[in-house]
Amino acid sequence: MAARKENPVLTACQAPSGRITRAQAAANRGRFGLVPSVPLPARTQRKQTAKGKTKRGALDENTAAGTAASAPQPKRRTVLKDVTNIGCANSSKNCTTGTKLQPKSKPTQRVKQALSKKQCSKKVPKLPLPAAGGNSVVNDSRNSEETQKVDLLAQLDEHTDLLGNEGALSLQNIERNRDSACHEAFFEARNGTDKPEFADSKAEIYTNMMASELIRRPRSNYMEALQRDITKGMRGILIDWLVEVSEEYKLVPDTLYLTINLIDRFLSQHYIERQKLQLLGITSMLIASKYEEICAPRVEEFCFITDNTYTKAEVLKMECLVLNDLGFHLSVPTTKTFLRRFLRAAQASRKVPSITLGCLANYLAELTLIDYSFLKFLPSVVAASAVFLAKWTLDQSDLPWNRTLEHYTSYKSSDIQICVCALRELQHNTSNCPLNAIRDKYRQQKFECVANLTSPELTQSLFS
Repeated sequence: MAARKENPVLTACQAPSGRITRAQAAANRGRFGLVPSVPLPARTQRKQTAKGKTKRGALDENTAAGTAASAPQPKRRTVLKDVTNIGCANSSKNCTTGTKLQPKSKPTQRVKQALSKKQCSKKVPKLPLPAAGGNSVVNDSRNSEETQKVDLLAQLDEHTDLLGNEGALSLQNIERNRDSACHEAFFEARNGTDKPEFADSKAEIYTNMMASELIRRPRSNYMEALQRDITKGMRGILIDWLVEVSEEYKLVPDTLYLTINLIDRFLSQHYIERQKLQLLGITSMLIASKYEEICAPRVEEFCFITDNTYTKAEVLKMECLVLNDLGFHLSVPTTKTFLRRFLRAAQASRKVPSITLGCLANYLAELTLIDYSFLKFLPSVVAASAVFLAKWTLDQSDLPWNRTLEHYTSYKSSDIQICVCALRELQHNTSNCPLNAIRDKYRQQKFECVANLTSPELTQSLFS
């Protein structure tokens, strides 16, 4: 009897050989207080195990990829201790060239998205319905409809012309924010292409710019007259480092030119200690980036690039000081402003446009940023001299100056002779300046390796 009573218990606890029904499961639960575990077939277990491993593997791969993408790339930071060393600019060649910044990821995708959004945001004005007289509509509906169609077509043609002009202006703005300093030849013959009113307006704009460069111009002797703790060599070391910073963050050339302009204008009015010179440099580049760039670097990035020598609060305080001292006058013509126009005029006189001409002229113009002695020349004179010397370097079979350049630059060849001669000495590096950031920049293939070119001797007949 005992064996018979234990048989149901053993039978219930054992794994069933067939399919279990709901009634049997409920009976077992009520009888023993548990639900028997049903073993799955071997094929189902293998499928679930493989599926689980696949999900875990995919999750691990996504986690590793996200970690690798979010991990910041190592970047070398620079403290301009050499600025405080007066004799460093002339002692060795490794003053600043030893500190090379690692390239940052190119922000071209963000720039393209910003440009596409900016262009798509332009709205086409709605076409106003043409007014029709009441009598004509009542008497002859066909004539009124034809009149409306003709008016609509005429208005569509006018709006098409307006959109074409806006597209040309937007292309000029895009060209102004290109990473490369080279200019493509798009200057064509103006006779018959430009309307007289547009030509007059452009001439008036550049006339105002030439007047503005005289008003907001740094002093050419502020080092001797005002500054006592910094020297010309320290200024050159700072600008040479800022050239590397601009390459690190892929800033447009206009930002670099405006940065140097802000530094010189501030130093023309304020005494500054050498410990604050690098702070002035990064603050001026921050202001210029906000004015010229589409995606300007943050304040923290400029602090990081100096190895956190200055805090964010110090940079913001210096920013307020610079802006208040300059009266928020940031719209100033630089050498790059005039060089863009003069290069178009130079390309017009050539049968085949030359990209090398634009690269060489930009290289010569940027060389003047480091040399303190070029502050005595106006930016328009420096731009004209760069075009003159670039044309003479590439082609000695023809005179580098003609009536077209004389018209668009407002300078004769005799007016820029002194600046051209000084620029040629700077190109040949007769003073053996060890600051080579700009020369290394223009030795790259994307700039046609124009830093390796030298110009022949200048003769007096070129300026007569």
